[in-house]
Amino acid sequence: MSDKPVLLVVYDAGSLAPTRLAEAARDNGCSLVFVTAETDHAREMIPTLETVGSVVDTAGRTEAELLDALRALAPAGIITFSEFQIARTVRLAEALGLRYHRSADVDAITHKDLQRQRFAEAGVDSVRFRTITTPEQAHEAIAYVGLPAIIKPVIGASSRNTQAVTTPEECHAALADLFSGDGEGGPAETAVMLEELLVGRDTPAPWGDYIAVDCVADGDGDDVRPVFTTSKFALAEPFRERGGYGGFSVVPETEERAVRDLACSAVRALRIHGVADVEIKLTAEGPRVIEVNGRLGAWVDDLAVRSGTSDPAYVAVAAALGRPYETPEVKHDGPIAFHYLIVPPVGARRVASIRNVSALRRLPNVDRVTVLAEPGAAADWRIGARGNTAAVIGSAANHRELAATVAAIESVDWITYE
Repeated sequence: MSDKPVLLVVYDAGSLAPTRLAEAARDNGCSLVFVTAETDHAREMIPTLETVGSVVDTAGRTEAELLDALRALAPAGIITFSEFQIARTVRLAEALGLRYHRSADVDAITHKDLQRQRFAEAGVDSVRFRTITTPEQAHEAIAYVGLPAIIKPVIGASSRNTQAVTTPEECHAALADLFSGDGEGGPAETAVMLEELLVGRDTPAPWGDYIAVDCVADGDGDDVRPVFTTSKFALAEPFRERGGYGGFSVVPETEERAVRDLACSAVRALRIHGVADVEIKLTAEGPRVIEVNGRLGAWVDDLAVRSGTSDPAYVAVAAALGRPYETPEVKHDGPIAFHYLIVPPVGARRVASIRNVSALRRLPNVDRVTVLAEPGAAADWRIGARGNTAAVIGSAANHRELAATVAAIESVDWITYE
């Protein structure tokens, strides 16, 4: 180990590639030590992680043994980019005396229902909701929340099992399926929210009626600043992301500033330390908080860097080490980087065939196409982002050009479903 400060990275599938993290660590003059989760993905990635840093494998170690090994490294900071490793990172940070989200706040950061309570208590936003752990609680929840409403997991990511219901019958049937896991082969849940449906304002295609702001925060004070704004494409049914773009939005600058201010208020209410991703609904009455994720958002670093807007990976590492960082102002011109996701239709059950991917790659403004499925693969809307069939990445000079590119992507006949 060198004499550089050590940054611990609790590693699992997440929002920042190890190679990109290594660049940010180099620019911050620190060494990386990956603390691997006990998952198949993390174990498979160990050889790759060892090319950009050191690895502490948690397999076979007790918590005490792990902490002894980490203390011996005298770490200067800790971070994770994986949604499902936030709670573990909080425990390690507290035991090692490192700055990160605090244990008193971790449940509110990782549980969407407790987030709603925090937002209401802080006067940030108030949305009717009920937490449901058995289908029998549906009647009371409907009576309190009203319909239409949205059902979403209390703990989750990537739009898994998220759907709107408009009648009591739809709600009861959806909850029965979600708790059994038998409805259409989707993953079973143990706790969901029934939440007042935030109705987005009329928005022309291909733009979405929501937006995300990634922020950096000092959990010990009020210093919360925007790092990057990800404008969104229209959702695929029922509530699946089609990706995002940046660094300047089709949303007017004055409204974007209001969105950024609301995002910072939401992060402040959760007392987050480090980076966080905030999703905001654009309604006819103004912006409303959808949810906060206590880590860097998906695609954010890539979009920010390719659009020349900011360097979220650098900021995340600097904040974890307690070092100063700079954040950008709202941009007014290009380029616009995009990350567009192709998702199967709701009724699809299987990928039947894939052909002519080269036609996607030849489209103007497209730099890269990554096919995420193969013929015969199951297709299920309930698993959210894990069911995406392709990611199309590129850049455009303006919003008109970007809209034309999205239309061209959707018009290519390259995949069929059963």
